[in-house]
Amino acid sequence: MTVWETLVGQEAVVATLRAAAVAASPGILAAAGSGGGPAGARSGMTHSWLFTGPSGAGRQEAARAFAAGLNCEREPPGCGECAGCHTVLTDTATDLRTVTPEGLSLGVKDVRALVRDAASAPTAGRWRILLLTDADRLTEAAANALLKALEEPAERAVFLLCAPSIEDVLPTIRSRCRTVALRLPSAADVRDMLLREGIDEQVAQTAARASQGHLALARRLATDEAAREHRAAVLRIPGRLGRVGDCLAAAADLVGAANADAEAANAERDEVETEALKTALGVGATAT
Repeated sequence: MTVWETLVGQEAVVATLRAAAVAASPGILAAAGSGGGPAGARSGMTHSWLFTGPSGAGRQEAARAFAAGLNCEREPPGCGECAGCHTVLTDTATDLRTVTPEGLSLGVKDVRALVRDAASAPTAGRWRILLLTDADRLTEAAANALLKALEEPAERAVFLLCAPSIEDVLPTIRSRCRTVALRLPSAADVRDMLLREGIDEQVAQTAARASQGHLALARRLATDEAAREHRAAVLRIPGRLGRVGDCLAAAADLVGAANADAEAANAERDEVETEALKTALGVGATAT
């Protein structure tokens, strides 16, 4: 499966990113260099990108797929199988730095470290890729530090910023980025994704409708029976509301369901990060 196939219901986005990855491929770069044209004139490629879209649409997945396409070792780029794609998708690539806020904001210290990385030449791939998962949380000082790097980008550095909407990013930042707007996929798109992943047709149909386009929620509902039970319990709440006491009990149930969902999401994220760390450390590898 190519990296582009992971972007569910995002045909226009895939076309944009694939074209840019092709424009940034070695053959096109060599042709641009021999023709004497400026690097910035390459069709479809730029050093700063802003991925926007509602929660569940796959902003970070799209940014990571693009990063994999840029450092793919095959033609056309984005095979999803080579070392360049695999290490980016598992967040173990030496030329990829991912910054996610640990609290409510993204501070200047983390951004300055990112800017320093951007100034370094890539060591394994063709591009040094800097991914900010929550650009809407930049503090003013952090945004100013990032702005300098966006105004004077290094030749082989690409910044990928993610935010819920373009309005959530400072005008000085967004004006220097090419925007890629994602949308929530349709229920049919989500169902087809689940079917490709081996989910039973009836379960896939139900999960797709219940998720309302949220991909991570759809996968959780399709693969976790407890999550489906929580969802069903929440949907039954309006039918039992008759008194104030019923409302208070329902509120407590909603809090409990939300906490259970959050714990499940955190456990899934911890598992992914643990596997990525094991891959980076070579755990389980065998000598040849």
